[in-house]
Amino acid sequence: MSHIKYFFHSIMFLFCLLLGPVQAVAALTAQLDRERITEGETVRLIIEAAGQISAMPDTRVLEQDFEIAGTMSGSRVNIINGKMDSRTTWTISLIPLRSGQLTIPPLHINNEYTPELTLQVVAASADNEPDAAAPIFLETSVDKTDPYVQGMVRYTQRVFFAVNLAQGSLGEPEHENMMVSKLGEDREYTTQRNGRSYTVIEREFVVFPQVSGKLVIPAAVLNAQIPETSNRQDPFFDRFFSSTRPVRLRGEAITLDVRPRPDQSKSPYWLPAEAVELHETWQPDNSQISMGEPVTRNISIKALGVTGEQLPELKLTDPEGFKLYPDRAQSNTQNQSGTVQGEKTLRLAYMPTQPGKYTLPAFTLHWWDTATDSEQVAKLPERTVEVLPAAGQQQDAATNMPDVGYGPDRSARQSTEQAGGQLFPADRTGRFTGSPTVGDSGWFWLALLFATLWLITLGLFWRVHRMQRMPLQPNGAEKSPFEELENARQARKRFLAACQSNNPQQARHLLLKWAACHWPDSPPRGLDELSSRLNDPAIDATLTQLDRVLYQNNQENWDGQELAKLITELPKTVHASKDDRGGSALPELYS
Repeated sequence: MSHIKYFFHSIMFLFCLLLGPVQAVAALTAQLDRERITEGETVRLIIEAAGQISAMPDTRVLEQDFEIAGTMSGSRVNIINGKMDSRTTWTISLIPLRSGQLTIPPLHINNEYTPELTLQVVAASADNEPDAAAPIFLETSVDKTDPYVQGMVRYTQRVFFAVNLAQGSLGEPEHENMMVSKLGEDREYTTQRNGRSYTVIEREFVVFPQVSGKLVIPAAVLNAQIPETSNRQDPFFDRFFSSTRPVRLRGEAITLDVRPRPDQSKSPYWLPAEAVELHETWQPDNSQISMGEPVTRNISIKALGVTGEQLPELKLTDPEGFKLYPDRAQSNTQNQSGTVQGEKTLRLAYMPTQPGKYTLPAFTLHWWDTATDSEQVAKLPERTVEVLPAAGQQQDAATNMPDVGYGPDRSARQSTEQAGGQLFPADRTGRFTGSPTVGDSGWFWLALLFATLWLITLGLFWRVHRMQRMPLQPNGAEKSPFEELENARQARKRFLAACQSNNPQQARHLLLKWAACHWPDSPPRGLDELSSRLNDPAIDATLTQLDRVLYQNNQENWDGQELAKLITELPKTVHASKDDRGGSALPELYS
């Protein structure tokens, strides 16, 4: 009897073991919370199985068409009429990677598979009207698709949403061959689309392409959290326990066909702008100055549609009769409504070198009008200035006037000659005095006083002139010769590497940085200024070619080997060239 009882218990135990797994995977179901969504929105895949199951679904088959934003699992137990019913639920958040009709393939759980599902994803294109049911969508646009190289492009992002945003982030446009700057603050307003009211957040940027050819502005990506749609009819629960779901929207990538600098532009620099204005002031403002008195010319350049850094550095020479002392130019950029304005201020000091009447030259700026697609010239007029001799020079000129034999002094001079060469004239009685009169003594001391003051003035002028020619030392401790040499070697090494890799932008930047190590007091501000200091025809032609390559559509064809060779062989070609201080034209540049 005991054997029968033991056999019965064994059969029941085996039956329970077999029943457990069947219950765990039985009634495996799957459904989507929505069957139609807009591209970039999130859909939830809900899987449910009977029993308590610890395994997770294998979601690798979903990665071909979806991005898995998150997976949650949970279980619940219900007791109905004394019977216990347990369930396991998995919720998978999916973001479609493309539009169209997508298939949710069967997922594997404990040797069982979920049913296959389909999802309709509507494309969110900026060229088409958005889905009328879309609670949120993104638009991007530009004001032109065929700008000139370094010309301004207005790029706008707009986020439309008809629901409350729990949080959100929108990426800015980025590209290695673009300069990007944000314009002002975000704008917020409301509008109507497809009979539905939307709140709009608008951002504006200005983009400056640095190379010509095809250039793609990457698609903007919006990540946000929006309220979850609920079928519950409990306002209290929805108010305090509402949930959100993630949304990722991708805008349109925009392709620019960037035009190179036109051939008819003959100026040594390139300035594509929408408008250019020149203003100037003179100190003093009159047309007559004296020797030793400088003339200061303040020139203000304002250009719409460019940054202050894009305004060119002009080469100015000494005009006839003057020595030019330019101050370092000041540049800045101002944000305006829908655009930027570059500003540059030049301060020029003209010091007269000799008396006379001279004409200070006109100031001319060539620029390319992007609105009319034509070359324009902005110009400030020339100015005529008369340089008068200084007060002491006028007195010397009067003293050295030639004797023409006329005037009241002739009789006195004849009396002196008749007196046998006496130094002092005779008085009214015909007697000669041995000392000057009181009036003559006053003029003598007055002349001596003016001569002394003139010598003091000359000394002060010479000292001020010398201080103006002395270079300003930078703030802080001076670098040791070893540190300067080490910096020069590092810059030289990086410059040669840029030439080896045929990178014109890096080569120009590092060459100027290298030269700045040897002219720390007055570093060259551009390749043209460096070329004038080197004073070598071969290097001048190579640097001119490099400067033009940066604005043309042939940067990939630039060969940096010739420039590297000429620079490294520089001691052989310019060893005789001297600067103002008597040193070599490029001291130790080849160290």
